[in-house]
Amino acid sequence: MKTTHTWLAAAICALAATLPTTAAADDDDAISVVYSGPVTANTRAAPTTTAFADWCAASGAPACLPTTQFPVFDTHTGKRKGMAYIWGAFPFNGGTGFYAGSICFSEFMVFALEGGEVHVHTAKNGTCGAFMDPALKPPLHPELGATAVIAGGGDGVIAGGTGRFKGWKGTFTDRVFVGFGAPNSGVGGIIYYDQLLFRISPKGD
Repeated sequence: MKTTHTWLAAAICALAATLPTTAAADDDDAISVVYSGPVTANTRAAPTTTAFADWCAASGAPACLPTTQFPVFDTHTGKRKGMAYIWGAFPFNGGTGFYAGSICFSEFMVFALEGGEVHVHTAKNGTCGAFMDPALKPPLHPELGATAVIAGGGDGVIAGGTGRFKGWKGTFTDRVFVGFGAPNSGVGGIIYYDQLLFRISPKGD
C-alpha cells in the first residue's frame, strides 16, 4: 500500500508541474484533479437535466450510455476530492473525417465533490485519441486484460452544477492514457486510466 501511495504522489507531482502557474482572477477556484488506476462501471443514474438531454441529442449518436466511474485526487495535495461519473455517446467515430487511426466521441461527466456537483460535457466528437506504439507506451495491467494504450483527451464546457458550483460557467479539459483490451474486458474494453488529468475553470456569469 505504501508503494502505491508513493507512486500516486509522484504521478500527481509530475502532472501538477504541467499546469499553468498563474491564473486569471476569475479562475482562482479552478479544479485540477487526477486519477490513475483500474476503472469500474458507472452505476449512477443518468442526470435528468436539460443539459444532459441536449448534449445527447447534439451528439447525433443512437445511444448515450454510462461508461466508467472513479475517485479523483487533488493534483497539488494528493487528497481525494470526490468521484467522477462518465457517460459516452456511442458508437465511436473514426476513419473518414478524422486522422487515420483516431477514435472520437462525445462525453458527459459529473464530478461529485465536497460542497456540490459540477457537470461538464464535450462538443460532438470532442473526446479523441489514437493508439500508441506499444514499444513507446506498453500497456499497464496486462493481468487485467489490457493489450493496447490510447493517448488522448477532450475539451468542453461546464454544463451546470449544484451547491457551491451552482451557476458556474466556463470550460474544462482532460488528458489521459487509456488502457484497452477486448470488448468483454474491463468496462466495455476500458481497463484503466493512466494520468487522467482534469482541469475545470469557472469564469463567472
